[in-house]
Amino acid sequence: MASEIAPVKLKPPVLDEQDTQSLPNNSQEDSRETLHLSNSQAAELVEKLYGFNVESVRKLGSYGDYNFHVKVFGVGQDHHGYILKVMNAKDSRDEEHITAQTSMMTFLSTRDFQVPRLVQNRWGQGMSLETFERKENGTQVSTDHNVRLLTYLPGILCSDVTLESASLQAAGVYMGRLHQALQDFDHPGLYRPNFKWNLRNLSGARDYLHVLDSIEDQEMIHNVLGLFADKVLSRMEDLPQGPTHGDFGGTNVLVRENTTNSEGRYQICGVLDFGDAVRNPLVFDVAISLLFYMLTAPDHEDPVTYAGHFVRGYESIRPLAPVEWDVLYHCVVGRACQMYVFNEHTVSVEPEREAHIRKDTEGLYETLKFLVETPKAEVDKQMLGTGRV
Repeated sequence: MASEIAPVKLKPPVLDEQDTQSLPNNSQEDSRETLHLSNSQAAELVEKLYGFNVESVRKLGSYGDYNFHVKVFGVGQDHHGYILKVMNAKDSRDEEHITAQTSMMTFLSTRDFQVPRLVQNRWGQGMSLETFERKENGTQVSTDHNVRLLTYLPGILCSDVTLESASLQAAGVYMGRLHQALQDFDHPGLYRPNFKWNLRNLSGARDYLHVLDSIEDQEMIHNVLGLFADKVLSRMEDLPQGPTHGDFGGTNVLVRENTTNSEGRYQICGVLDFGDAVRNPLVFDVAISLLFYMLTAPDHEDPVTYAGHFVRGYESIRPLAPVEWDVLYHCVVGRACQMYVFNEHTVSVEPEREAHIRKDTEGLYETLKFLVETPKAEVDKQMLGTGRV
Protein backbone atom coordinates (compact mmCIF):
# COMPACT_ATOMS: atom_id res chain seq x y z
CA MET A 1 0.00 0.00 0.00
CA ALA A 2 1.35 3.38 -0.93
CA SER A 3 1.93 5.91 1.79
CA GLU A 4 -0.55 8.77 1.86
CA ILE A 5 2.12 11.11 3.20
CA ALA A 6 5.86 11.01 3.36
CA PRO A 7 6.79 8.30 5.87
CA VAL A 8 8.26 9.39 9.17
CA LYS A 9 11.32 7.39 10.10
CA LEU A 10 11.63 7.00 13.83
CA LYS A 11 14.81 5.99 15.55
CA PRO A 12 14.72 2.89 17.76
CA PRO A 13 13.88 3.97 21.31
CA VAL A 14 15.88 3.27 24.41
CA LEU A 15 13.82 0.50 25.97
CA ASP A 16 12.87 0.09 29.59
CA GLU A 17 10.26 -2.06 31.29
CA GLN A 18 7.91 0.78 32.18
CA ASP A 19 7.92 2.60 28.86
CA THR A 20 7.75 -0.26 26.36
CA GLN A 21 5.63 -3.21 25.49
CA SER A 22 6.03 -5.76 22.74
CA LEU A 23 2.66 -6.61 21.22
CA PRO A 24 2.98 -9.45 18.69
CA ASN A 25 1.02 -9.72 15.46
CA ASN A 26 -2.18 -11.64 16.10
CA SER A 27 -2.75 -12.41 12.45
CA GLN A 28 0.36 -14.48 11.84
CA GLU A 29 1.89 -15.83 15.02
CA ASP A 30 4.47 -17.81 13.05
CA SER A 31 6.10 -14.54 11.99
CA ARG A 32 6.46 -12.63 15.21
CA GLU A 33 6.69 -8.89 15.05
CA THR A 34 9.22 -7.38 17.42
CA LEU A 35 8.44 -3.68 17.08
CA HIS A 36 8.73 -1.83 20.38
CA LEU A 37 6.98 1.52 20.49
CA SER A 38 7.59 3.79 23.46
CA ASN A 39 5.36 6.47 24.94
CA SER A 40 7.81 9.13 23.80
CA GLN A 41 7.70 7.83 20.22
CA ALA A 42 3.91 7.86 20.31
CA ALA A 43 3.93 11.49 21.46
CA GLU A 44 6.40 12.42 18.73
CA LEU A 45 4.21 10.72 16.13
CA VAL A 46 1.06 12.57 17.22
CA GLU A 47 2.82 15.93 17.24
CA LYS A 48 4.46 15.36 13.86
CA LEU A 49 1.40 13.99 12.05
CA TYR A 50 -1.45 15.83 13.76
CA GLY A 51 0.13 19.01 15.09
CA PHE A 52 -1.15 18.56 18.64
CA ASN A 53 0.79 19.58 21.73
CA VAL A 54 0.80 16.32 23.67
CA GLU A 55 0.13 16.48 27.41
CA SER A 56 0.33 12.76 28.28
CA VAL A 57 0.54 9.31 26.72
CA ARG A 58 -0.57 6.02 28.26
CA LYS A 59 0.02 2.65 26.64
CA LEU A 60 -3.09 0.46 26.36
CA GLY A 61 -3.38 -3.29 26.07
CA SER A 62 -3.98 -4.77 22.64
CA TYR A 63 -3.82 -8.21 21.12
CA GLY A 64 -2.24 -7.34 17.80
CA ASP A 65 -1.85 -3.58 17.39
CA TYR A 66 -0.16 -0.78 19.35
CA ASN A 67 -2.61 1.52 21.11
CA PHE A 68 -2.01 4.64 23.20
CA HIS A 69 -4.37 6.97 25.05
CA VAL A 70 -3.17 10.46 24.19
CA LYS A 71 -4.23 13.67 25.91
CA VAL A 72 -3.38 17.04 24.41
CA PHE A 73 -3.22 20.63 25.57
CA GLY A 74 -5.65 23.27 24.36
CA VAL A 75 -8.95 21.34 24.63
CA GLY A 76 -11.85 21.55 27.06
CA GLN A 77 -12.07 19.58 30.29
CA ASP A 78 -14.83 17.41 28.81
CA HIS A 79 -12.50 16.25 26.02
CA HIS A 80 -11.33 12.72 26.75
CA GLY A 81 -8.39 12.63 24.36
CA TYR A 82 -7.52 10.33 21.50
CA ILE A 83 -6.44 6.79 20.72
CA LEU A 84 -3.29 6.51 18.64
CA LYS A 85 -3.50 3.20 16.80
CA VAL A 86 -0.40 1.81 15.09
CA MET A 87 -1.35 -1.40 13.32
CA ASN A 88 0.88 -4.44 13.07
CA ALA A 89 2.87 -4.63 9.84
CA LYS A 90 0.95 -7.51 8.25
CA ASP A 91 -2.52 -6.04 8.72
CA SER A 92 -1.22 -2.63 7.66
CA ARG A 93 -0.96 -3.98 4.12
CA ASP A 94 -4.73 -4.57 3.93
CA GLU A 95 -5.73 -1.02 3.06
CA GLU A 96 -9.15 -2.07 1.80
CA HIS A 97 -10.15 -3.59 5.12
CA ILE A 98 -8.77 -0.64 7.09
CA THR A 99 -10.95 1.62 4.95
CA ALA A 100 -13.90 -0.71 5.58
CA GLN A 101 -13.42 -0.38 9.35
CA THR A 102 -13.35 3.40 9.10
CA SER A 103 -16.39 3.50 6.83
CA MET A 104 -18.34 1.20 9.17
CA MET A 105 -17.58 3.38 12.19
CA THR A 106 -18.54 6.53 10.28
CA PHE A 107 -21.78 4.92 9.15
CA LEU A 108 -22.71 3.79 12.67
CA SER A 109 -21.96 7.23 14.11
CA THR A 110 -24.66 8.64 11.83
CA ARG A 111 -27.09 6.07 13.29
CA ASP A 112 -26.56 7.25 16.88
CA PHE A 113 -24.11 4.50 17.87
CA GLN A 114 -21.19 5.58 20.04
CA VAL A 115 -18.05 4.55 18.17
CA PRO A 116 -14.58 6.09 17.78
CA ARG A 117 -14.32 8.79 15.11
CA LEU A 118 -11.35 9.15 12.81
CA VAL A 119 -9.25 12.32 13.15
CA GLN A 120 -7.67 13.78 10.03
CA ASN A 121 -3.95 14.48 10.06
CA ARG A 122 -2.26 17.72 9.06
CA TRP A 123 -2.61 16.75 5.40
CA GLY A 124 -6.36 16.20 5.68
CA GLN A 125 -6.03 12.41 5.51
CA GLY A 126 -7.48 9.83 7.87
CA MET A 127 -4.51 7.47 7.89
CA SER A 128 -0.92 7.17 6.76
CA LEU A 129 1.74 4.51 6.38
CA GLU A 130 4.78 5.17 8.53
CA THR A 131 8.17 3.46 8.50
CA PHE A 132 9.67 2.33 11.81
CA GLU A 133 13.28 1.20 12.11
CA ARG A 134 14.75 -1.13 14.70
CA LYS A 135 17.64 -3.53 15.19
CA GLU A 136 16.91 -7.23 15.06
CA ASN A 137 19.74 -9.68 15.72
CA GLY A 138 22.22 -6.91 14.98
CA THR A 139 20.62 -6.03 11.65
CA GLN A 140 18.75 -2.81 10.89
CA VAL A 141 15.16 -3.69 9.98
CA SER A 142 12.36 -1.39 8.84
CA THR A 143 8.62 -2.14 8.74
CA ASP A 144 5.67 -0.06 7.55
CA HIS A 145 2.69 0.46 9.84
CA ASN A 146 -0.70 2.05 9.32
CA VAL A 147 -1.22 4.95 11.73
CA ARG A 148 -4.59 6.42 12.71
CA LEU A 149 -5.84 8.75 15.44
CA LEU A 150 -9.32 8.09 16.83
CA THR A 151 -11.45 9.86 19.39
CA TYR A 152 -11.32 8.28 22.85
CA LEU A 153 -14.62 7.02 24.26
CA PRO A 154 -15.04 7.10 28.05
CA GLY A 155 -16.57 4.11 29.78
CA ILE A 156 -15.93 0.85 31.62
CA LEU A 157 -14.68 -2.16 29.68
CA CYS A 158 -17.29 -4.89 29.63
CA SER A 159 -14.56 -7.34 30.62
CA ASP A 160 -14.08 -5.44 33.90
CA VAL A 161 -17.65 -5.91 35.18
CA THR A 162 -20.17 -8.72 35.50
CA LEU A 163 -23.43 -7.96 33.76
CA GLU A 164 -26.51 -9.11 35.63
CA SER A 165 -29.36 -10.64 33.62
CA ALA A 166 -31.12 -7.38 32.73
CA SER A 167 -27.89 -5.72 31.55
CA LEU A 168 -26.94 -8.82 29.58
CA GLN A 169 -30.32 -8.83 27.89
CA ALA A 170 -29.83 -5.15 27.05
CA ALA A 171 -26.46 -6.06 25.47
CA GLY A 172 -28.31 -8.52 23.22
CA VAL A 173 -30.75 -5.77 22.28
CA TYR A 174 -27.79 -3.57 21.38
CA MET A 175 -26.31 -6.20 19.04
CA GLY A 176 -29.71 -6.68 17.44
CA ARG A 177 -29.93 -2.95 16.77
CA LEU A 178 -26.37 -2.98 15.43
CA HIS A 179 -27.18 -5.77 12.98
CA GLN A 180 -30.36 -4.01 11.89
CA ALA A 181 -28.52 -0.77 11.19
CA LEU A 182 -25.69 -2.47 9.30
CA GLN A 183 -28.10 -4.05 6.82
CA ASP A 184 -27.88 -0.70 5.01
CA PHE A 185 -24.06 -0.79 4.92
CA ASP A 186 -21.63 -2.65 2.70
CA HIS A 187 -17.99 -2.35 1.71
CA PRO A 188 -15.72 -4.59 -0.42
CA GLY A 189 -13.19 -4.67 2.43
CA LEU A 190 -15.61 -6.73 4.52
CA TYR A 191 -15.31 -9.71 2.18
CA ARG A 192 -12.35 -11.49 3.81
CA PRO A 193 -12.09 -15.08 2.57
CA ASN A 194 -8.62 -15.58 4.08
CA PHE A 195 -9.19 -13.99 7.49
CA LYS A 196 -7.87 -16.49 10.02
CA TRP A 197 -10.44 -15.71 12.74
CA ASN A 198 -13.39 -15.95 10.35
CA LEU A 199 -15.54 -18.90 11.46
CA ARG A 200 -15.88 -19.79 7.78
CA ASN A 201 -12.20 -20.75 8.02
CA LEU A 202 -12.51 -22.90 11.14
CA SER A 203 -10.90 -25.79 9.28
CA GLY A 204 -7.62 -23.85 9.50
CA ALA A 205 -7.38 -25.00 13.12
CA ARG A 206 -6.26 -28.39 11.77
CA ASP A 207 -2.90 -26.83 10.92
CA TYR A 208 -2.23 -26.33 14.64
CA LEU A 209 -3.47 -29.59 16.16
CA HIS A 210 0.13 -30.71 16.65
CA VAL A 211 0.50 -28.24 19.54
CA LEU A 212 -2.07 -30.20 21.59
CA ASP A 213 -0.36 -32.81 23.77
CA SER A 214 -3.46 -34.93 24.25
CA ILE A 215 -4.48 -37.31 21.46
CA GLU A 216 -8.00 -37.23 22.93
CA ASP A 217 -8.09 -33.44 22.58
CA GLN A 218 -6.86 -33.65 18.99
CA GLU A 219 -9.63 -36.12 18.23
CA MET A 220 -12.19 -33.89 19.95
CA ILE A 221 -11.14 -30.89 17.84
CA HIS A 222 -11.12 -32.99 14.68
CA ASN A 223 -14.70 -34.09 15.41
CA VAL A 224 -15.81 -30.49 16.08
CA LEU A 225 -14.36 -29.38 12.74
CA GLY A 226 -16.14 -32.18 10.94
CA LEU A 227 -19.49 -31.39 12.55
CA PHE A 228 -19.09 -27.70 11.78
CA ALA A 229 -18.48 -28.43 8.10
CA ASP A 230 -21.45 -30.80 7.99
CA LYS A 231 -23.94 -28.81 10.07
CA VAL A 232 -22.95 -25.20 9.33
CA LEU A 233 -20.83 -24.75 6.22
CA SER A 234 -23.21 -26.90 4.20
CA ARG A 235 -26.01 -24.41 4.98
CA MET A 236 -24.20 -21.13 4.44
CA GLU A 237 -26.50 -20.05 1.61
CA ASP A 238 -29.52 -20.42 3.92
CA LEU A 239 -28.13 -18.24 6.72
CA PRO A 240 -29.02 -14.51 6.84
CA GLN A 241 -25.83 -12.54 6.27
CA GLY A 242 -24.56 -9.02 6.63
CA PRO A 243 -21.77 -6.87 8.08
CA THR A 244 -20.73 -8.04 11.54
CA HIS A 245 -18.46 -6.63 14.25
CA GLY A 246 -16.71 -9.98 14.67
CA ASP A 247 -15.70 -9.63 18.34
CA PHE A 248 -18.54 -7.98 20.26
CA GLY A 249 -17.68 -8.32 23.95
CA GLY A 250 -14.83 -8.09 26.42
CA THR A 251 -12.49 -5.19 25.79
CA ASN A 252 -14.43 -4.11 22.68
CA VAL A 253 -17.61 -3.05 24.47
CA LEU A 254 -17.89 -0.09 26.85
CA VAL A 255 -20.55 0.19 29.55
CA ARG A 256 -21.56 2.76 32.13
CA GLU A 257 -23.67 2.54 35.23
CA ASN A 258 -27.33 3.01 34.42
CA THR A 259 -28.86 5.91 36.36
CA THR A 260 -32.41 5.41 35.04
CA ASN A 261 -33.18 2.29 37.11
CA SER A 262 -34.22 0.45 33.97
CA GLU A 263 -32.63 -2.19 31.74
CA GLY A 264 -30.19 -3.31 34.39
CA ARG A 265 -27.30 -1.85 36.30
CA TYR A 266 -25.12 -1.28 33.23
CA GLN A 267 -25.87 -0.02 29.75
CA ILE A 268 -23.65 -0.13 26.68
CA CYS A 269 -22.16 3.27 25.87
CA GLY A 270 -19.72 2.42 23.10
CA VAL A 271 -18.29 -0.19 20.74
CA LEU A 272 -14.58 -0.34 19.94
CA ASP A 273 -12.12 -2.10 17.62
CA PHE A 274 -13.66 -3.07 14.30
CA GLY A 275 -10.54 -4.98 13.27
CA ASP A 276 -12.42 -8.29 13.01
CA ALA A 277 -15.34 -6.79 11.05
CA VAL A 278 -16.42 -9.09 8.24
CA ARG A 279 -19.49 -9.84 6.15
CA ASN A 280 -20.74 -13.13 7.54
CA PRO A 281 -23.79 -15.02 8.71
CA LEU A 282 -25.23 -12.88 11.50
CA VAL A 283 -25.50 -15.93 13.74
CA PHE A 284 -21.68 -16.14 13.76
CA ASP A 285 -21.57 -12.75 15.51
CA VAL A 286 -24.17 -13.91 18.03
CA ALA A 287 -22.20 -17.10 18.74
CA ILE A 288 -18.94 -15.20 19.31
CA SER A 289 -20.63 -13.00 21.92
CA LEU A 290 -22.38 -15.97 23.53
CA LEU A 291 -19.08 -17.72 24.14
CA PHE A 292 -17.64 -14.59 25.75
CA TYR A 293 -20.57 -14.35 28.15
CA MET A 294 -20.41 -18.06 28.95
CA LEU A 295 -16.78 -17.56 29.95
CA THR A 296 -17.61 -14.57 32.15
CA ALA A 297 -20.71 -15.96 33.86
CA PRO A 298 -20.84 -15.44 37.65
CA ASP A 299 -19.88 -18.47 39.72
CA HIS A 300 -23.46 -18.95 40.91
CA GLU A 301 -24.90 -18.91 37.37
CA ASP A 302 -25.07 -21.74 34.85
CA PRO A 303 -22.99 -20.38 31.90
CA VAL A 304 -25.44 -21.45 29.19
CA THR A 305 -28.50 -20.16 31.04
CA TYR A 306 -26.64 -16.92 31.79
CA ALA A 307 -25.68 -16.39 28.13
CA GLY A 308 -29.29 -17.09 27.21
CA HIS A 309 -30.24 -13.63 28.51
CA PHE A 310 -28.17 -12.17 25.68
CA VAL A 311 -30.05 -14.29 23.12
CA ARG A 312 -33.42 -13.23 24.45
CA GLY A 313 -32.43 -9.60 24.19
CA TYR A 314 -31.16 -10.09 20.64
CA GLU A 315 -34.32 -11.91 19.57
CA SER A 316 -36.48 -9.06 20.87
CA ILE A 317 -35.00 -7.01 18.01
CA ARG A 318 -34.21 -9.65 15.41
CA PRO A 319 -35.64 -13.15 16.00
CA LEU A 320 -33.31 -15.90 14.86
CA ALA A 321 -34.59 -17.91 11.92
CA PRO A 322 -35.09 -21.67 12.43
CA VAL A 323 -31.98 -22.37 10.36
CA GLU A 324 -29.97 -20.08 12.65
CA TRP A 325 -31.16 -21.97 15.71
CA ASP A 326 -30.18 -25.18 13.94
CA VAL A 327 -26.55 -24.01 13.67
CA LEU A 328 -26.12 -21.74 16.72
CA TYR A 329 -24.86 -24.50 19.04
CA HIS A 330 -22.30 -25.66 16.46
CA CYS A 331 -21.13 -22.05 15.93
CA VAL A 332 -20.51 -21.55 19.66
CA VAL A 333 -18.63 -24.85 19.90
CA GLY A 334 -16.68 -23.97 16.76
CA ARG A 335 -15.65 -20.60 18.17
CA ALA A 336 -14.53 -22.22 21.43
CA CYS A 337 -12.49 -24.73 19.43
CA GLN A 338 -10.97 -21.96 17.31
CA MET A 339 -9.94 -19.90 20.34
CA TYR A 340 -8.55 -22.90 22.19
CA VAL A 341 -6.39 -24.18 19.35
CA PHE A 342 -5.10 -20.77 18.23
CA ASN A 343 -4.33 -19.77 21.81
CA GLU A 344 -2.42 -22.99 22.46
CA HIS A 345 -0.41 -22.38 19.32
CA THR A 346 0.37 -18.81 20.39
CA VAL A 347 1.55 -20.05 23.78
CA SER A 348 3.79 -22.61 22.07
CA VAL A 349 5.62 -19.94 20.05
CA GLU A 350 5.33 -17.07 22.55
CA PRO A 351 5.56 -18.64 26.02
CA GLU A 352 6.04 -15.24 27.62
CA ARG A 353 2.38 -14.47 26.80
CA GLU A 354 0.98 -17.58 28.46
CA ALA A 355 -0.11 -15.90 31.72
CA HIS A 356 -1.93 -13.14 29.84
CA ILE A 357 -3.68 -15.56 27.50
CA ARG A 358 -4.71 -17.93 30.30
CA LYS A 359 -6.15 -15.03 32.27
CA ASP A 360 -8.15 -13.69 29.32
CA THR A 361 -9.60 -17.09 28.45
CA GLU A 362 -9.98 -18.66 31.87
CA GLY A 363 -12.34 -21.62 31.72
CA LEU A 364 -12.21 -21.89 27.92
CA TYR A 365 -11.09 -25.53 27.80
CA GLU A 366 -13.63 -26.57 30.43
CA THR A 367 -16.40 -24.75 28.55
CA LEU A 368 -15.38 -26.39 25.29
CA LYS A 369 -15.44 -29.84 26.91
CA PHE A 370 -18.82 -29.15 28.52
CA LEU A 371 -20.37 -28.03 25.23
CA VAL A 372 -18.96 -30.98 23.32
CA GLU A 373 -20.27 -33.43 25.91
CA THR A 374 -23.73 -31.82 26.24
CA PRO A 375 -26.36 -32.63 23.59
CA LYS A 376 -27.33 -29.74 21.33
CA ALA A 377 -30.99 -30.03 22.30
CA GLU A 378 -30.12 -29.58 25.98
CA VAL A 379 -27.97 -26.51 25.30
CA ASP A 380 -30.71 -24.95 23.16
CA LYS A 381 -33.25 -25.60 25.90
CA GLN A 382 -31.06 -24.02 28.57
CA MET A 383 -30.27 -21.09 26.27
CA LEU A 384 -33.85 -19.91 25.93
CA GLY A 385 -35.56 -21.76 28.74
CA THR A 386 -38.52 -22.33 26.44
CA GLY A 387 -37.78 -25.81 25.19
CA ARG A 388 -37.08 -24.47 21.71
CA VAL A 389 -35.04 -27.22 20.04
